[in-house]
Amino acid sequence: MRILITCELFPPDFTGGGETLIYKTAEKLVKSGHEVKVLTTGNPKIKKYKNIETIRIPVNRYLMNLMSPIIAYYAKDADIIQTTSGNACFPSWLASKISGKPVCCYVNHILGKNWKKIKGLLTGTVFELLERIFLARSYDAIIFQNKSSKEIGADIGIKKNIFMLQPGLIYEKFHTGKKKPFVLFVGNFSMSKAMIKVKGLDNLIEAARRMPEVKFLIVGKGSYLNELKKNSTKNILFKGPLTSKQLAPLYSQALIFCLPSLSEGFGLTILEAMASGCAIVSTIDLGQKGILMKSNSPEKIEHAIKKLISNYKMTVRLGKRNRALAKRFTWQNFINRLNRIYGLIS
Repeated sequence: MRILITCELFPPDFTGGGETLIYKTAEKLVKSGHEVKVLTTGNPKIKKYKNIETIRIPVNRYLMNLMSPIIAYYAKDADIIQTTSGNACFPSWLASKISGKPVCCYVNHILGKNWKKIKGLLTGTVFELLERIFLARSYDAIIFQNKSSKEIGADIGIKKNIFMLQPGLIYEKFHTGKKKPFVLFVGNFSMSKAMIKVKGLDNLIEAARRMPEVKFLIVGKGSYLNELKKNSTKNILFKGPLTSKQLAPLYSQALIFCLPSLSEGFGLTILEAMASGCAIVSTIDLGQKGILMKSNSPEKIEHAIKKLISNYKMTVRLGKRNRALAKRFTWQNFINRLNRIYGLIS
């Protein structure tokens, strides 16, 4: 099949894990025999990224919302438009109506009512409305990556043509060792003030203050993270940004991994922690073992961590079950499922 992937950013331009996932999707589609082109923003002189052909429009990524005529033009030669949540999905939906080509939307992020917690009542209401306009459309397929995101989608009006699909993991990169009674948190590339709130790190640090006897390791970087460090307690150790090779030993030793996010497109760090035998405390539901929280309040986080940390043997058993569950998340399963979805809508 000929697949046109639309996204607001594509490597070498990226802001986080979403762009990496889009590239991996494109790469796997090419390897499975499809012809793939990526339409995105950026320097038009960049015609390829690795083995993926790119068409780059020299505009700010927010202006991607106005690019439906250009998307429709390139969609004429495609069998399917593959888009993602953000500034590319709505114009891609419009382009599908113009071109008559089916469109599949992969949800990398969705916040719903949580926008108000991040942006405040007024601005948050505007962002929530825009997200509803962008995502609650008649896509031929809309793909969620975890149950928590799917629930937010239902709340904003996404009711039809829903599929669940999770990315893969290179399982062999992760291992489990002797578990030590500490809690690990791993963030993304840029810990801005807004991202701190999305990830729930501010609430995790407040919970850590209430448990001075428990050690917490925070991995990540960002200017606002430095502000949090100034007021942290002795039981919180900030490790800064780490490579995957540096991070693997921490995963293997951590008894508990905690990600109290308001929302995640997927939750790759949860999966990496599962593959490393950690018990999981999170608001994001990948089907993991541990404690799934409905709220990321400091009180809920404190209660969950105390329950697990006080029962070492049980928590180690939960981690072992997570390691077994993580084996199911393979890139081959991902691409097989995506091909089946394409077959249903084409």
